[in-house]
Amino acid sequence: MKKIMIVTLLSCVAVLAFGSGNTDQGAASGDPNYPIEISVFTQAQRQQPPANNKFYRLLKEKLNVTFKWDILVGDRNQKVGVMIASGDYPDVIEINETAFIDAGALIPLEDLIEKEAPNIARHYKESGVWEKLKSADGHIYYMTNYGVIHGLYHQPDYNDSALWVQKEVLKDAGYPKITTMDQYFDLLINYAKKYPTINGATTIPFTILTHDWHAFCLWNPPNFLAGYPNEGNGTVDPRTYKYENFFTQDISKRWFKKLNELNAQGYIDRSAFVDNYDQYLAKLSSGRVLGMHDQYWQFNQADYALRDTGSYNRTYAGLPIVFDENIKPRYRNLPIPNLGRGCGISVKAKDPVRIMRFLNAYMEEEFQRIASWGIEGEDWQYDSNRKPYRTAAQRTNWQNDSWQVANTNLLMRDVFPKWEGSFSDGYPTDLTWYYPEREAMLRPEDKELFAAYGVTNSNELMDKNPAPNSLWFPTWNMPDPPAGSAAQLALSKTEQTRRKYLPQLITSPPAQFESLWTEYVNQMKADGIAQYEAYMQEQLNQRIKSWSGK
Repeated sequence: MKKIMIVTLLSCVAVLAFGSGNTDQGAASGDPNYPIEISVFTQAQRQQPPANNKFYRLLKEKLNVTFKWDILVGDRNQKVGVMIASGDYPDVIEINETAFIDAGALIPLEDLIEKEAPNIARHYKESGVWEKLKSADGHIYYMTNYGVIHGLYHQPDYNDSALWVQKEVLKDAGYPKITTMDQYFDLLINYAKKYPTINGATTIPFTILTHDWHAFCLWNPPNFLAGYPNEGNGTVDPRTYKYENFFTQDISKRWFKKLNELNAQGYIDRSAFVDNYDQYLAKLSSGRVLGMHDQYWQFNQADYALRDTGSYNRTYAGLPIVFDENIKPRYRNLPIPNLGRGCGISVKAKDPVRIMRFLNAYMEEEFQRIASWGIEGEDWQYDSNRKPYRTAAQRTNWQNDSWQVANTNLLMRDVFPKWEGSFSDGYPTDLTWYYPEREAMLRPEDKELFAAYGVTNSNELMDKNPAPNSLWFPTWNMPDPPAGSAAQLALSKTEQTRRKYLPQLITSPPAQFESLWTEYVNQMKADGIAQYEAYMQEQLNQRIKSWSGK
């Protein structure tokens, strides 16, 4: 349909969304669609959208909404602590923990959603997520942002944890089968010996992100190498349902001993233990880091920078690496709702009703299509057979991070609820997942890589047939221990111990490793790690009981 039809449709959406209900200001003005600026605190690592961003201009024009973004800079815990201590909150808060809920910073949403936002209610109820959003007191304080799937899920791209390697390294080695930890590091080391510099800078075989909350990259790998799915800080025995932290298990000892040996040989990036997140991304963007453990969503900006500067061969492929050949990898899981993450409306919000009505309009299907695909006629169009497609120029734009910042809704995608899966016509909610578009955008480097390994996308490279998720999966999105509880204090203490000892375990002389490991384990026990395990076991038992319906 023509652009004028979209404008007409959006006008209808706005009228439908805002025509019912009232607020004092709206009643006074006689206009339920009166202008509002919504202030948002977000922990997303994004740039501020420019004033002329066309998507946000569209929001202002059609839904009378503008945004004021407070994007996290610096230490997350410090920022959150200051906000809670001052009680100075924006209208909307992106949450990534229970701190804001525990502090009473967010209003209950279930009644507001039921009354003012039928689209959001349907979004969560039809997907079976509604009850899972409820806190222990029965209230819903946030709207989860990712993982609420409708229809067929078309996502071909792997976005989670892996041991990553530059595609150029795999190509140079002739695309070998790499399964085990030792094979993985041999691959990196052999390439570094062959090419000691890249673009005039020293080659870094392996680096580690250790800064602030991102430090899970330092301590999470043993979990995956041992064949466990991502359960956060622990492992769950699928037969007994016993929860156990993996920080002190032998699987962690094996991993850190390997890093200790590699460090002694000069293959571990020593500055990894002092670099901040921006420095980590800059290092990856330089093209000289051969491998690391991370979740793709956390470093994708570096991948995009390599792509946009003509170094696509230096972008990364994820591999399902395990300790030994007989271990089945469990990296890839089926989609799950991003429980514990999303956005809530603060107790200081100027107009919660108006915000919720806006979100209801935003969740209309045709508006979600614009939010996900762009504007018809500018960012995509239908062909003569009524099939959507993009031109080569439009695809180039859509793959350019700077263009996305200037023209799309990256921050809103990170923070607010959204459609994922399929629209009612069966097309994927991301047009780049539509097979003809996916094939048209596939780069020669990836075609060669996928053909070499007998797969069609990066998801299949990790696992063609992922096992079903466990009933309770995952434990990482269970509620944090209550502030001041024994479990919370233990978690805090053990994190500090990990931050102190794990870098030492990597960088110490090999002769000191065994004694240092014993000292580390004893300190973790003294910190009360067993109290944290007991809390998580209780949460696990409750979830199994609740989600099984028994």
